[in-house]
Amino acid sequence: MNKSLLVFMILAILICGCSNNSDSADQPEPKYIGYVVQQEGNRILVTHYDEQSELNDAIWIRTKKNIALGQKVSIELDGGIETSYPAQASAKNIDIIKTEQPETSRLTQQEVIIRTLDHFNTIGLPFVKSIHYSEAKNVWTVVMLDGQSDVVKDMEYTVEG
Repeated sequence: MNKSLLVFMILAILICGCSNNSDSADQPEPKYIGYVVQQEGNRILVTHYDEQSELNDAIWIRTKKNIALGQKVSIELDGGIETSYPAQASAKNIDIIKTEQPETSRLTQQEVIIRTLDHFNTIGLPFVKSIHYSEAKNVWTVVMLDGQSDVVKDMEYTVEG
């Protein structure tokens, strides 16, 4: 009797262990959200700064889609990620995240980011830490970080809006 119970338990473990009841097909693909801070041929550099953890993340994305500098994007990756820094991957899909242009501003958020990147053109790996528009002052304030610098220091730039 003990022998048949042992055989039954082994069979049950094998059946459960080999079954693939994973719902991974139902799971949404992970998205990478960030700002396009550089363009080079058929790839774009997208960086993301997480305010809660204060972590920076950067990835070169290979794409045939025409994505403009300064745009905020959501990227669905196609396949694996090469673990260099910045990381490298191919895009399965890229969505442009619309940003509102304040009624009192003559500039879009994208235009402000482009001006800021131009101003800080010596930054090796630029991260948009924050971007804010003050209606009262009609001024955009952008805070940038350099992801390649040994010194973590906020760099602030203001643009009349």
